[in-house]
Amino acid sequence: MNHLEIVTRGEGWLVINKPPGISVHNDPRDVCHLLEKQLIPGSFEGIHPVHRLDKETSGILLIALNTRMAKQLAEQFQARTCEKYYYALLRGSMPISEEWQHWNTPISDKAEGRVNPQGLAKDRVEARTDFKVIKSDQYTSLIEVRLYTGRQHQIRKHSAIAKHAILGDTRYGDPKFNKRIAEIYKTDRMFLHAGKLKISIDGKEHTFEAPREF
Repeated sequence: MNHLEIVTRGEGWLVINKPPGISVHNDPRDVCHLLEKQLIPGSFEGIHPVHRLDKETSGILLIALNTRMAKQLAEQFQARTCEKYYYALLRGSMPISEEWQHWNTPISDKAEGRVNPQGLAKDRVEARTDFKVIKSDQYTSLIEVRLYTGRQHQIRKHSAIAKHAILGDTRYGDPKFNKRIAEIYKTDRMFLHAGKLKISIDGKEHTFEAPREF
């Protein structure tokens, strides 16, 4: 992977459709390093991801190209004034519903594991994940998700706690089941995708979308 898909670009920012398996930062071949090589020299002051996507997650990622824009955008994520929507393919059948449902089990804000995805009691904090079940069969369920809090691995943890772990999630899912899914779908990706982001940039409302591939 040497080239990232740029969905759109504005003054001091851009949006990419991040593929699964690419880290956002702290890796020699992460989003920041790839964009530094991909963008025209002098067209940016820096590469500043203003929110997080796990390495295993695909989809919409907003990047600020200068410190002023990074501050403006990061403040909206911290204040929860922007809207983040995801798609996830889960293990097991769930009733289809057009109504938003929610998971609000307190979880830790640390990376945990499938033995105890909720984390230690002393570390647990408020967490809210709203979801709709779009499709379902006897084996899997496709949900649309809206995040109200941004805890680490929040969707992954809440899904696992509900006994519907995300397909391909090696941290919170069952290894034998994931191996079988990888053979069926011919991919070892995790089936979690950041599909839509609504946010204000310099006073103008924007909606960014990237189609899911599952």
